[in-house]
Amino acid sequence: MKKIVMAGALAAAVTVGLVAAPKAEASSAKYTVNHYRTVKKYKHGMKATFSYQLPQLKGKSAAVKKINKDIKKSLVAEKKNAKQLFNYAKDGANNGFKNLSYYDATTAKITYNKNGVISFRYDQALDAGSGTFLIGSWTYSLKTGKKLTVFDVAEDDKSSVCAQLYYGAVDLGADDEYLRTTHASKMNYTLKGGKVYVYPRIAAAYNSKYFVIPSRYK
Repeated sequence: MKKIVMAGALAAAVTVGLVAAPKAEASSAKYTVNHYRTVKKYKHGMKATFSYQLPQLKGKSAAVKKINKDIKKSLVAEKKNAKQLFNYAKDGANNGFKNLSYYDATTAKITYNKNGVISFRYDQALDAGSGTFLIGSWTYSLKTGKKLTVFDVAEDDKSSVCAQLYYGAVDLGADDEYLRTTHASKMNYTLKGGKVYVYPRIAAAYNSKYFVIPSRYK
């Protein structure tokens, strides 16, 4: 009789354990990229084009919803900036400029998507009379939906990472004003191939320049 009771208790414990087991966190995410495009034409052949690729994760978890909401903020902000682009083209047409095409084009791609972290890189090309090119990123925890800073993903401790960021920026030509006003945690970076690619945006001519430091995510 005791053996039967013990067996029954063990079976109940196993059943409870199965029910109470926490749900495994996603190590990677499925996603889609939504395309937005607005073209406005003005007299004298003047034209302005706004295009934007917006990544959105698939799923209904709180973390996914938080990430998607945060990324959407960038689209809303860039749509506001696009109004200035259209005004440039319109004013140019009214002032006799001809056959010019202005644009604000952002493309996005995933550079890392495993180990519970997802990293997007976006490239933005701007031309509203004078052109520029920017590289930026979004990197998030798939567990919490939190946006990660370079300190969250770099391999070494904070003081060591700070030193690497400082000397990396200096090697690319950072001056005292940049180093004084730019907080290291705000530097743009992407994860790829077990490394952190840091884009400090020191000056317009260096927006696509980068240096590399070790990542804790391989």
